[in-house]
Amino acid sequence: MLKFKTTNSQPATLRRMTMVAVLCAGTLGFSGLLQAQAPAPLQIGILSDMSGPYIDLSGPGSVVSAKLAIEDFGGKVLGRPIQLLEGDHLNKPDVGLNIARKWFDGGVRTIFDIGVTTVALGVQDLAREKDRLAIFTSSASSDLTGVKCSPNSISWVYNSYMQSVGIVKALQAKGGKSWYFITIDYTYGKNVQRDTTQLIEAGGGKVIGSTPHAISSTDFSSQLLQAQASKADVIALATTTAHAAAAIKQAEEFGISGKQAIAPLSLTLHDTKAIGLKIGQGLLETSAFYWDQNDGTRKFAARYKDRHGKMPNMMQASVYGAVTHYLKAVAAAGTDDSAKVMAKMKELPVNDFMTKNAKIREDGQVMREVYVLQTKTPAESKGEWDLSKVVATIPANEAFQPASKACPLVK
Repeated sequence: MLKFKTTNSQPATLRRMTMVAVLCAGTLGFSGLLQAQAPAPLQIGILSDMSGPYIDLSGPGSVVSAKLAIEDFGGKVLGRPIQLLEGDHLNKPDVGLNIARKWFDGGVRTIFDIGVTTVALGVQDLAREKDRLAIFTSSASSDLTGVKCSPNSISWVYNSYMQSVGIVKALQAKGGKSWYFITIDYTYGKNVQRDTTQLIEAGGGKVIGSTPHAISSTDFSSQLLQAQASKADVIALATTTAHAAAAIKQAEEFGISGKQAIAPLSLTLHDTKAIGLKIGQGLLETSAFYWDQNDGTRKFAARYKDRHGKMPNMMQASVYGAVTHYLKAVAAAGTDDSAKVMAKMKELPVNDFMTKNAKIREDGQVMREVYVLQTKTPAESKGEWDLSKVVATIPANEAFQPASKACPLVK
């Protein structure tokens, strides 16, 4: 209890004013002490498509994965609570950049996920300008670690070269020498076609044609008929996951499947489920993760499904490791300073349920082994999410192209 001393020489009014002043000063001092002791939160953000056509590629699922990582880390780092923000860029560069700018200016240190290439390239430039970090878990353009590389960003899980490499090797081994592309007409599709063409030609194959499609396309009959008429051994779908699923179903209707191989270069778990095993059986996918690989992946997938109602794909699962590794680096660096944290991230090996002793290359690419998945037949599947099987493993130095000399970080 606070005690106040008065003397008879002070008038009663003055004594009461003195007591009020002391009480106020004590209250303000105590409040100020509490405020001084409360550390500011470490803010990070998930920026993604939360409501549009790529919602199952990452979206809310990435948020679930990030929350699991923060919980497992204890919710704090360096004594600071970890605060997670969520943003929907609507697949529009201006919307994405506005959100990222507000976040960075408001104290967000790192943005994860991001997705669509045009948004990713803009956020990468902004992160460098603001001295913040961008960690891409669902952005596939190999330009992010090539001509557009930045000391402030990391390509965490895959790129447009990696997602093609296993498919090209497998189909060429089966005699797939001539290829025809159906390509989405924007930056991502052009990157995929460019990188896949490099792999095809390196394996002795050739590209005999290509047809673009608009991002708004839902009917691929014209493109498929041109590809069919080309008589190419392989029809490569250099497009997004949602578009690929629709094109595969339509290819089945045209009787193309079984006569020409279909190579969807961006297939994910949720697309396989949407296509169905009857049509999708035998399709190939290059992935850094499959939920039923081992005890570690199954344990994480079960926790994730409890929260989200679905199994995670490669992009969604990878957010857990990306957030965890970032927080480990902040703890090891003793600061959230971008340059020091990035240095620690590149120094420390990456280890989580889907990654073993991976290193982050000088250009920002996480070098990890990846897997070729094959869609199961209906007879092989034992449950709703039992959709694929691992048929090959590709070491990191084959899964990703050599570091580009176009990247100024490469010495």
